[in-house]
Amino acid sequence: MSILFFRYTFMAQQTIDDNSLLESLFEIFRNRGYEGTTISQLSEMTGLKKSSLYHRFPAGKDDMVKAVVRYVSAQLHQHIIGPLLDSQEAPEKRFSDMLATVKAIYSDGRKNCLLNVLNLGDAKDDIKALLNRDYQDWIAALAKLGLEVGMDPQEAAIWSGHFLTIVQGALVIQRLTGDASTFGNCMEYEQKQFLKRCNKP
Repeated sequence: MSILFFRYTFMAQQTIDDNSLLESLFEIFRNRGYEGTTISQLSEMTGLKKSSLYHRFPAGKDDMVKAVVRYVSAQLHQHIIGPLLDSQEAPEKRFSDMLATVKAIYSDGRKNCLLNVLNLGDAKDDIKALLNRDYQDWIAALAKLGLEVGMDPQEAAIWSGHFLTIVQGALVIQRLTGDASTFGNCMEYEQKQFLKRCNKP
């Protein structure tokens, strides 16, 4: 009976639910990058043996990063893109809520974006396709919001692309300079500019 108990205890220690595992992998990849992370490190940081990781992800890191990208995609659509498209809420509130979510995701610029740490030049085509699809979906949702507040189609397209460029650029510049206010200041400025657009006669 003691053998069964210890076997059960060992298995329990090796068990982690899928969402918790994906959250852990996401944090590891965005802190260390794809190339900078080894299977041994992933095993140590997730608390799972290498055999357990390979059981879930037969192709190793390739399968892991694909699963992480799909997980991030689902979170992006649920918490950012979906709410942006909710026409029951005022445009100002949708944009403000999106900014709050973005700031939380990146901890006011202290955390990396997965895009910035994946070596896209070496990434698989299907990973690039997933990332590009999400990027385009986010741009489309923002452009629709721009149209709702009076932008013409060309202006809305330029503004939506500009906003995401600001998000990515602010993350990079904050890490480069060490100025912890960079990201928050940029988001605050974008909010003020959007509110001006909403109140424009």
